[in-house]
Amino acid sequence: MRALTEHLPLRLITPTGRVLDLSADCQYRADDPYTVRMRFGLGAESQWVLSRELLLAGLAAPAGDGDVHVSPDDHAHTLIALAGLDGAAVLQVVTAELARFLAATADLVPLGTESTRIDWDACIAGLLSA
Repeated sequence: MRALTEHLPLRLITPTGRVLDLSADCQYRADDPYTVRMRFGLGAESQWVLSRELLLAGLAAPAGDGDVHVSPDDHAHTLIALAGLDGAAVLQVVTAELARFLAATADLVPLGTESTRIDWDACIAGLLSA
């Protein structure tokens, strides 16, 4: 399995406007080509599974529905808004660093070829055995 893991510094912007520095380990795996996993260690570890396509779209324009929204913040930053049962979080990441990570994912699995990387027989077998 080919994988890429990158440590990205982030800022958590609280509802009161307070800014906290933190980081996330971002992982992309060639055998799960549509997703990027972001793992945060804020006391209790939290992991979000995000669409690679959504992250790419959000670099240029607001994107996302439901629990995840990604949008440009200013010329240098991108915002990632996450909503869950325990509340919402707005993360600010340096756009160039996120773009570099996403470009590296395209080196592993070129955009548009994701479906060729999935073992569909194993997916169907897993569904049938559940």
